[in-house]
Amino acid sequence: MLSQGLFLDKLWIATKKDGKKPSMAINRIRQLRLERGLSLTELAKKIGISESHLSRVEAGARGLHLSKMEALAGALGVPVTEILSVQSLSYMADLAPYIPPKGSAIEKALTSSTQKMFKVLSNVMSELGITEGDPIIADMDPKGLQKLELGQLVIAQIFTNNSVEGVLLLRQYIGPHLLITNSDDQNAMPIHRLRAKATVIGRVLL
Repeated sequence: MLSQGLFLDKLWIATKKDGKKPSMAINRIRQLRLERGLSLTELAKKIGISESHLSRVEAGARGLHLSKMEALAGALGVPVTEILSVQSLSYMADLAPYIPPKGSAIEKALTSSTQKMFKVLSNVMSELGITEGDPIIADMDPKGLQKLELGQLVIAQIFTNNSVEGVLLLRQYIGPHLLITNSDDQNAMPIHRLRAKATVIGRVLL
């Protein structure tokens, strides 16, 4: 079984990669700061980080841990979810369905008809020891999704402009509306489920 450690201190705002535009969340930070008439220096002091750090966060070149994100939200007078608006972001799949060879030991690990196997395609849960190429088993029974615990690893499905069948993402469950990761991987974006229209479809067993 996987360790279900919770890495709330490792939550990062998504940063731009490979020359792409900053995420909606990053643009929102700058917008809120300007609306409140705060300079970079003033806001950085309120949060407890350097001006250069905040400037790089706004530019999408650096991440921000959850503790500082909470301070940022407080300084701007908004809930954290206001900063984590990700409804227009694109996601790369963290998982792909995997069918093990017939009669193999790994197939025998599936103990019920509601369990399915997936291959991990990213390192968004690397700090939990789950890395690219690993196989995982998830229970897709809807009844089990009604009993999710804080920190439970789940599979979320999200539809973007580029996906017809939906993208499968690996995240940790943090209450009814927020799913997070614990890595600075390129796909390590927190998800506000209502804004992103994400659905939890399975819970990871191992």
